[in-house]
Amino acid sequence: MTPSLLLPAAGRTPNGLLHPSGNRLHSGTNMSAGLPQHLTLDYLRALLSRGVEKAAVTEEARTVLRKWVMDARWIARGEIPSSVSAPPVSGETQPPPEIPGQPPDSVDEVSFGNELRDILNGVQPGRTEEEAALPRHISFALEGETEEEKLSSLRELVVNWPPLRNMESLRDTPVFSSGSPRADIMMVTDAPGLYEEKQGVPLAGPSGQKLDAMLKAMGLSRTDIYLTHLVKYRPALPRQLTNNRPPTDREIEVSLPILREEIMLVRPKVVVALGAIAARGILQSGETPLSALRGTFHTAFDTPVRVTYNPSYLLRTEDISEKRKVWEDMLCVMEQAGLPISEKQRSYFLPKK
Repeated sequence: MTPSLLLPAAGRTPNGLLHPSGNRLHSGTNMSAGLPQHLTLDYLRALLSRGVEKAAVTEEARTVLRKWVMDARWIARGEIPSSVSAPPVSGETQPPPEIPGQPPDSVDEVSFGNELRDILNGVQPGRTEEEAALPRHISFALEGETEEEKLSSLRELVVNWPPLRNMESLRDTPVFSSGSPRADIMMVTDAPGLYEEKQGVPLAGPSGQKLDAMLKAMGLSRTDIYLTHLVKYRPALPRQLTNNRPPTDREIEVSLPILREEIMLVRPKVVVALGAIAARGILQSGETPLSALRGTFHTAFDTPVRVTYNPSYLLRTEDISEKRKVWEDMLCVMEQAGLPISEKQRSYFLPKK
């Protein structure tokens, strides 16, 4: 008989707890009020220890398990979602108390995927020994003589490169770069979202409009810079429509060789990391906050790197001092690239006297 994980809808029996009944598991707990997650995980671990490969679940249970998988990815990045309840630190697993009620008849069968196994075994989701051994510096055999031809070859590689395409956590539509392959300024943002995936260009939508305004103030346009993503595919979510998520450390790690190749081909005078995620990927700076990284030049891939806020941040603040910080970063970028700067440009976003 296939074991079952049956989680009725939230709020059906608010005082319910999990319990095994034969090979079935029921829950009437209000999930938004805090499902006792560790009891469910203990039960699933027990199934795994007995060699069970599949369990029957309701659609609601499947949704909860997917959410836990996504929560685990957030935790792997050091960001703890409020929905996650921590398992007991120590102590023997206690069987949950039984409650009355019959499980629903409509169930589906789901296999214990590798990622769920990793969660149950207490390791970082989605990381195997083979993945961990991915070389940090990879040389690609690109076709073409010019930078444009080699970048076109790299674009084709992004579509077919196995380490990247085997990541089921990414969607299927790549968003490559835009702008000039001979640009002195290269800007890097984190990953495509809804607007970028639809339009096929980096930084589209309101964030893109803010970037266009920044470039105009610098006397530039998108055709004068090279703009690209750290991760070339939109990070996936269950039943994803308009919602986005940041890329995981693993998604960044697998994508980094592509970005490195772009930098080597374009050979800009300066790289601008737009936001904390882009900075963390380029500089390998761990959890260092963006505020500690901006205000100075760093070096990555033998290229000066300036860290600043993502244009999306400017959409969320009206603080003139924050806008000035970004503008001061852009002035330093212009100087590094050898661009002329007028006195009017130097005075942008200064407090009025």
